[in-house]
Amino acid sequence: MRPMLKTKDINPVMKTDRLEMFTDGVFAIAITLLILEVKIPKHTDLVEVGGLYAYLLHLWPTYLSYFISFLVIGIYWSNIHWLFTFIYKKTNHVFNLLCILFLMTIAFMPFTTAVLGDYIIDPEYRNAAVTAYCVGFFLPIPIGLLGTLYAFHNNRLIDPTLSKTFLRKQIYKLVFGMVFLGVAIGLSFQFPWVSIGIVVANVLLYLLPPDKPEYDVE
Repeated sequence: MRPMLKTKDINPVMKTDRLEMFTDGVFAIAITLLILEVKIPKHTDLVEVGGLYAYLLHLWPTYLSYFISFLVIGIYWSNIHWLFTFIYKKTNHVFNLLCILFLMTIAFMPFTTAVLGDYIIDPEYRNAAVTAYCVGFFLPIPIGLLGTLYAFHNNRLIDPTLSKTFLRKQIYKLVFGMVFLGVAIGLSFQFPWVSIGIVVANVLLYLLPPDKPEYDVE
């Protein structure tokens, strides 16, 4: 009779280098796709709006959504780079799948960015456009929180010398981000500009440097 396989045999740990390379590639593609939504005008477009200067000024919502989303995706990438440098020391199949789900939400952001850029100045569709954008900003956080909880559990994939207080702080920050953006989603149905303000405030908050790792003193 074959011996029963242990969990560590079914789901062995691996190095993170391949996961990091794949993550960098997805981020690079997602952040590049943003600029593709800044359309080069056709001659008929210029005639309709009164010339190239007028057309370029008319694109300000697209510039705004591009600028915010570029920062957002850049911030997510920077945080992931920080996590793999100081926190995550190994990976496994389950964590790889959670990272794929996270990257799926990142790759979704160029779509919500395009929706915001096209419809934020349209009173009829502004609320829906802002809601979609806020949802796109929100989605990576719960997936990231799930991956964090999985990796942190019993020091499964992280540096075991990291302080418990430090690790709890990282979880609290993710929960705070979820609540913050959840409020933005709720307000977007009636107060879209307030939601955009919350998004911008959240971006500015995450521009601050991440926490310095803290370790338990032996």
